[in-house]
Amino acid sequence: MVTDLLEEAGEVAAVVKGLEGFKPPEKPKTKEMLATELSDLLYILFILAEHYGINLEESFIQTVSDYILRFIK
Repeated sequence: MVTDLLEEAGEVAAVVKGLEGFKPPEKPKTKEMLATELSDLLYILFILAEHYGINLEESFIQTVSDYILRFIK
């Protein structure tokens, strides 16, 4: 599962690089391609969280709260 996560993250990075013009893509990158790759990454994250019994909603809410506190102070 972790290797799948890394693979998907790499695919997201490749699409973003193409969209930002940092790397000439073999074929043009689109926002639709980015949406697909982000969804693939999200799917793997959900599977990984389920495997380890992690409630992603609770964890995400805590993370957002932590960021808010960090940047508001």
